[in-house]
Amino acid sequence: MLKWKRFNKRETQLTVFVKLLASYLIVLLIPVIIGIVLFNRIESSMIENAHKSNTAMLEQVRIVLDNRFEEVEQLSLQISLNQKLNHLMTTQRKASNYEYIDFIKELRQYRTVSTNIDDFYVYFSQSDVLLSPRMKTDSKLFFNHIKQYKDSSYNEVMTNKMSGFHSKEYFPSEKVIMISGEKNVITLIQSLPYGEVRDVRGVLMVHIDEKQIRNMLQQLEGLNQGVMYIADQKKEIMMSTNANEEDFEEIQSLLNKKEGSFEQEINGTAMVASYLTSEKNGWTYVSLFPKAFVLSKVNQVKSLAFVLLIIAIVLGMVVSYYLANRNYRPIREMVRTVIGNERPKGEFTNELDLIKETIVHSIHKQSQLKQIVSQQEPVIRANFLLRLIRGQVDLMTISKKELASMGVNFKGNYYSAIVIQIDDYCPFTTENIDTKWVLTRFIITNLSDEILDGNGYTIEVERDKLIILNNHLDPKEIVNDSSVNSVKKLKDILEQQFSMKITVAISQTHYGLNKVSECYGEAMMALDFRVIKGPGSIIFYHDIKDKTSYHYHFPMEAEVQILNFAKNGDFVNVKKLLDQIFNNNVQQEMTPEISKCLAYDLLSTWVKLLSILSAEDKKSFIDRKQPFKIISESNTLEELQQKIKSLYFEFCDKMQENQSNQGERLYKEITHFIEENYHKNVLGLGMIAEHFAMNSSYLSSFFKKQSGMTLSEFITTVRIEESKKMLSNRKLTISEIATKVGYANSVGLIRVFKKVEGVTPGQYREIM
Repeated sequence: MLKWKRFNKRETQLTVFVKLLASYLIVLLIPVIIGIVLFNRIESSMIENAHKSNTAMLEQVRIVLDNRFEEVEQLSLQISLNQKLNHLMTTQRKASNYEYIDFIKELRQYRTVSTNIDDFYVYFSQSDVLLSPRMKTDSKLFFNHIKQYKDSSYNEVMTNKMSGFHSKEYFPSEKVIMISGEKNVITLIQSLPYGEVRDVRGVLMVHIDEKQIRNMLQQLEGLNQGVMYIADQKKEIMMSTNANEEDFEEIQSLLNKKEGSFEQEINGTAMVASYLTSEKNGWTYVSLFPKAFVLSKVNQVKSLAFVLLIIAIVLGMVVSYYLANRNYRPIREMVRTVIGNERPKGEFTNELDLIKETIVHSIHKQSQLKQIVSQQEPVIRANFLLRLIRGQVDLMTISKKELASMGVNFKGNYYSAIVIQIDDYCPFTTENIDTKWVLTRFIITNLSDEILDGNGYTIEVERDKLIILNNHLDPKEIVNDSSVNSVKKLKDILEQQFSMKITVAISQTHYGLNKVSECYGEAMMALDFRVIKGPGSIIFYHDIKDKTSYHYHFPMEAEVQILNFAKNGDFVNVKKLLDQIFNNNVQQEMTPEISKCLAYDLLSTWVKLLSILSAEDKKSFIDRKQPFKIISESNTLEELQQKIKSLYFEFCDKMQENQSNQGERLYKEITHFIEENYHKNVLGLGMIAEHFAMNSSYLSSFFKKQSGMTLSEFITTVRIEESKKMLSNRKLTISEIATKVGYANSVGLIRVFKKVEGVTPGQYREIM
């Protein structure tokens, strides 16, 4: 797998390049493979043709040799059935020489039967007489001097050939030594009398000259530079054209069918063998020749073709590399572009997979973007309109088509802005505060769109503030006739049907889309007077645009008095001074800006007072009250005044607390100790007095004076209050609660609880 990190400036693993190169090489290899297949096919065809020709040749040899051996067998049959021979076999011990000579003359007549017969002999075993067409002798003289088997002794010849029953039995070619020289002969042995198995009296021996057969076979096999073997039924060589019989042993086990052909490597040389078996005598004729001889011409062409093939492959690889590199170059540039723009994540099999995934990802993102845009069209439109009213849009670059794509279609060229401040959200839901605000804005937006009837767009600016961009067709439309009526209708519906209160600020009407931001500014300036006019009012910009009061009354002497009274914890006098300042300035009809300046001055005075507190108390006041947020969070001037008074009240209360005596601190410590240890059963006057190292009587009277109740009454009150909290948890039993609030058992809790509350703990739980 390839990660995008691999696709750097020097791509080290260019899988697509490799595939391109491989594809070109495959195209190159196709004709090469076809040529190799054709050559192999030609080679196979030539070998097949060689097999066929050899099989045909072997068939001819078989026919010729079968005929010649048939002649030999016919000769042996004629001699075996000769009446004189049978007479001599019966009377061989009594036969005279004349009878033998007469039979020799008879044998001379059979010499012309077959040209393949070298000679034939009749052996009479009882008289040890051996006759041939030319002589009469005995076996020892004949096999030791006249025709001596080179590889067989006299005894072996007599045992294997001249005794026992033999019926047309051929013995493999053997070399015999004669006075005239050496000769290879195939021996045919036929027991006499013919057909007699038990009473064998002699043998007919026929010598077949191997030379004539060999010459015929060599003439045929010489064409293939091969060798031919003739094997008997036992697959033993009768004769061959080659004196080396080891080659035949390599293929002897493969001659297991009547005919066939195969290839075999013999002594490191590939040889082709063909064979067939004679139906007459069961002999197997085998032709074995070198494969190279058959394929000599093919090998010459193959060598030339191999050289040309190597040249073609080298040139083809060079061309393939050039073509692959040229075709890969656009892919490489595309990959670099893809990685340069955005580095894809994940793993990829190759560059095309990277490009594909990047395109699919881009299409998917584009589809998602279109879906999001279609879903967020109201948000996009609201965002555009909000930027438009704030003057953040270059109107020269915005066309009507682009406006239409955002769902904005202005019918006229006159505009005004209406700002709606939500004073109280929808009370018809029990959801959380955010849901209530969402529902409130939804109701106002839908009512506004319905009332305006397509002549305006409502935009949510803040959680409690909306803006209506009103579009007017007729320049004669004035705000008081169109917008005011719509706003009043909207305000009445919200108050009567939804119990929601709003404050509305309306700008003047201006011509041109470029004046929208000016309309928004006027409406917001009018809304600032909500602090003065109060919530639920309708404020027109043309009514407040001439307000030019820029001063307020807050003399330095008043600030000093406030500081002194506050330091002494005298909130009564501080409140009188603040009321006097507010009343004097409100009568001047201050602008919202001036009202804020006065408020900042009063808050600055309050901050000055914090300097007399400890650093911890000062930080606590600032963190809890955050005084300078009061101005932005106040909806009306009256609300702002109340929050400022509240700040001074808490400061004065803190000063009074700091001025309390030791008795008050001790009282608080005692009550705190009781609240921390109310769950202990031993909590009482003695334990508390011991803890604070005080006299019990003094402690009792002191606590009574400070709290107005006895110590035991206070402990009971604390325990009852804690038990009431625990009763809300129904998993706790009354006994468990009694133990947790310091009673030994539930009886004590029930008695005290009923005395104080008038009901038992169980009844109180049910009432809850």
